[in-house]
Amino acid sequence: MNDQVPQPTPTPELILRALHHLIDPEVGVNVVDLGMIADVEVDPSGVAVVVILPTTPGCPMHEALADGARSIVGSLLGITSVEVRFVYSPPWTPDRITPAGREALTNSR
Repeated sequence: MNDQVPQPTPTPELILRALHHLIDPEVGVNVVDLGMIADVEVDPSGVAVVVILPTTPGCPMHEALADGARSIVGSLLGITSVEVRFVYSPPWTPDRITPAGREALTNSR
């Protein structure tokens, strides 16, 4: 007999909240407020896809960001696997930064 209670699958909104803990190591601000998260999807079986829009095409932090996203999202109850994709179109611009991100950038100087 299986005594495990099925866990509800996290929503994209919950995943986005969790990704506030993923800090871009180059600027010290989370990737959500920097506008680097282009999309988040999760299917009913718990497979999550996180689409990251790097601030530059040659961003040297791709692997660190991908590993961090996999770790954070993968730790959520109900997530069975995490795929991280990088997209470059449309290109990231500072217009994507949230007001909280702008404040964090100002305070980090």
